[in-house]
Amino acid sequence: MPFNLTDTWNAISLRTKVTGVTVLLLTIGLLVSGIGTMAMLKPALIGQLDTQLKAVEQDLSRVLQLSKTGTTQQTAPTDYYYAVYSASGILLEQNWSDKPAASRPDLPNGITVAQAGTLEGAIFPIKSENNRTLFHAIAVPVTFDDSTGTLGTVVVALSTASVDRLMTTYLSIFLGLGIAIVIVGALLTRFLVTTTFAPLRQVEETAVAIADGNLSLRLPASAPTNTEVGRLNRSLNIMLARIDRAFADRARTIDQMQRFVGDASHELRTPLVSVRGYAELYRMGALQTPEDVAQAMDRIEKEAIRMGALVEDLLELARMDESRPLEISTFDLLTVAQDAALDAGAFDPERTITVSGDSVEIQAEENKIRQVVTNLMGNALRFTPVGSPLELVVSHNDGAKNATISIVDHGEGIPKQLREKIFERFYRADNSRARETGGSGLGLAIVASIVRAHGGDIKVTATKGGGATFSVSLPLVHTPTEI
Repeated sequence: MPFNLTDTWNAISLRTKVTGVTVLLLTIGLLVSGIGTMAMLKPALIGQLDTQLKAVEQDLSRVLQLSKTGTTQQTAPTDYYYAVYSASGILLEQNWSDKPAASRPDLPNGITVAQAGTLEGAIFPIKSENNRTLFHAIAVPVTFDDSTGTLGTVVVALSTASVDRLMTTYLSIFLGLGIAIVIVGALLTRFLVTTTFAPLRQVEETAVAIADGNLSLRLPASAPTNTEVGRLNRSLNIMLARIDRAFADRARTIDQMQRFVGDASHELRTPLVSVRGYAELYRMGALQTPEDVAQAMDRIEKEAIRMGALVEDLLELARMDESRPLEISTFDLLTVAQDAALDAGAFDPERTITVSGDSVEIQAEENKIRQVVTNLMGNALRFTPVGSPLELVVSHNDGAKNATISIVDHGEGIPKQLREKIFERFYRADNSRARETGGSGLGLAIVASIVRAHGGDIKVTATKGGGATFSVSLPLVHTPTEI
């Protein structure tokens, strides 16, 4: 398999990458600084050496005292090498006579006065006789005897060995400190990266557990929220909470759907069985008299009407589930209550139905709100004793910016533990399939869906003295909401 640099780089862990890159940058920085320092330090030291030689050129007495015969007397430290030459370049005298000749500067042909004049005080390099040591030298023309005009040349040299030793010492110290700094930097970087990425290990372990199906796990909130890991943990916890809620909602929706399908199939099957049974009796000739046939047709018609009403309720709920936009208009809620009271009075003239409250205008879909009030009134007429009074109360709360319409009955009431469940589809307080009341179990579910679509709220409370009070709260100004 051919080597692939990208694959190899991607296979390295993030901790190793960060540590390696940090050590590499630290090493490069140290090398650049060390090389740069050496590149500037050595010329500076050589410059100091040359400055000392220039000072000697200006005043030879710093190094030696010349006599009229050309003999000398050393006045400077032995670090200075000097040699005295005649005008023709013959060596007259030199110091370092006690040192090996191979370690002294090598001037085999000497240096004449003419040569010294051409140098004009310039500093020139000289190697030792063994070629191991480099010297910087300067040639100075001198007059031994002013009366006779005897001329000569003095060569003064300084070895660069001291500079080389200093650079070697610097290099040794730099390399030692550099290696120590790189090692300590690598260890500290590894430690910091490991401790910093430790929460990511928890993220990884949590993700694996969640992938295995444990959606209840959450990342610890120990990391500060102003750090990248803290923000990551917070974001992941929010995401996990939403996923958990989504799965819970999905499970609840599936359960409701399964229950809804079962209830709907049962509700539709009951009238269909009745219709089919009467049809079978008619086909078999069991209905002999016109009275029997008329009774059978009447039952078939009633079951068909009930089945049609059930289908209409199911379609209404399906339309509500589609979240279609509402046709908003402004109308008086008190007028809706009065119209519902008139309709209920026409249906049951023996009832005493009263309407109270103030006129209040709301923004909503009028037909839907009328359907809500009609369903609640029908529910009250169906489940309360004949002749018991009904009350419709309209009120509004300017502070909360909502209006409330309440349907108050004086029947048996609804137990507290059942008040939330009655708005579920196909739910009945008696939990039976009896049809004495003629309901389908969908009326209150439709009411709750319409109210939610308008951003409102519906609740059931006990009526003082017995009975149930259905209170529907709606915002005065409509704001679009999702069901």
